[in-house]
Amino acid sequence: MVNSKILILDSYHEYEKGNHCQICTTHRTFRYLLIILVFWSVLMIISDLSKLPLNPRKKRQCTPGENVIFLKTHKTGSTTVANIMYRYSISNRLKVALPRCGHRFCFPLKFKHNFLYKHTENETYNMLFHHAVYDKQNMLKIFDKGQTKLVTILREPYSQFDSAAQYLKFRKYYKLNGTLPVLDELFKLSNKELEKYIRSQKFDGFGTYSLTKNPNAFDMGFDPWNETNEYINRILKTIENDFNLIMITEYMEESLILLKNELCWNIKDVAFFHHNARLTKDVNTNNLKKAKSRLMNWNKIDVAIYNYFNQTFWRRIENSGSNFKQDVEKLKRLNNLLKITCSSQQNSETTATKAILKSDFDIVQNITELCFNLLIEEQNFTNYLKQAKDKKL
Repeated sequence: MVNSKILILDSYHEYEKGNHCQICTTHRTFRYLLIILVFWSVLMIISDLSKLPLNPRKKRQCTPGENVIFLKTHKTGSTTVANIMYRYSISNRLKVALPRCGHRFCFPLKFKHNFLYKHTENETYNMLFHHAVYDKQNMLKIFDKGQTKLVTILREPYSQFDSAAQYLKFRKYYKLNGTLPVLDELFKLSNKELEKYIRSQKFDGFGTYSLTKNPNAFDMGFDPWNETNEYINRILKTIENDFNLIMITEYMEESLILLKNELCWNIKDVAFFHHNARLTKDVNTNNLKKAKSRLMNWNKIDVAIYNYFNQTFWRRIENSGSNFKQDVEKLKRLNNLLKITCSSQQNSETTATKAILKSDFDIVQNITELCFNLLIEEQNFTNYLKQAKDKKL
């Protein structure tokens, strides 16, 4: 009996000892996990702190871009953007490269220094925003020292061509005397016949022939007739390397917020009214689907350029931060306020909007002057800039 009790006690002690060891092991494991968790948390805090500026009171600041080449493309809303460039140039007293030939740099010839209005040797500029056929080296040579940003704008190829047909007077220059809408008459010609006709023209002062075949490629200084895959890929790489921003006409507000961010400007700098838009739109085809298909086949380079940079455009927006959408809505609101303020009828509503423009957008300049500059057309502001230059000479 005694032996049995001793056996039971021994068994109990062994059990207690084993159970105690298990508890110790569990405690040790828990402590290790706790140490690892604390260590990991400290590392994450250090990592987050390293991303903060050294002085938390100072926000990261950028320097407003003053050297800007805006390459105007035809029938893309580029005159609207040029008005923005004009206003920024006068409000910041920047030197603008002006065209000798009217309001275009002797288009359709590729840009040269002798196309500049009253240009003197070694004279340099801050901005260029009139129509010119792109020549990177010749353009950059006339700019002040420092980084020069290059910007342009693209439009969906068919809508651009449809607008050009009316503006560039296709019916007149291609002698389209039939009763069909202009694009249906034009596309009666095969691609080869159309090419032969265009190449046979010895003079193209208005630019109609140059802008019928891949007009964006032509404005950017490329050969519009070389549509091999190899050459198109080379074009895409060159544009991507040369230009800091490619805007898209169909998304003007989004484009201008990207421009604001790229140039480190303010929202009020990119406020705009639409310019040079068609007052009336002709019906240019009876078969939209067929006309679009023909155009996509006719202007393969421009289609490739638009498709590629439309994709990069949206990727850029995705990476623009949480304030991007707010800025777009803010710009839309600013434009609406300016439309009310700049209306011909001055009333209590316009008085109220002036106060909002001052409090919400820091617009303190003379409103009459601002409205005048928002509304001024390209030929008028070109003449104004030329007169201002004449006074300095």
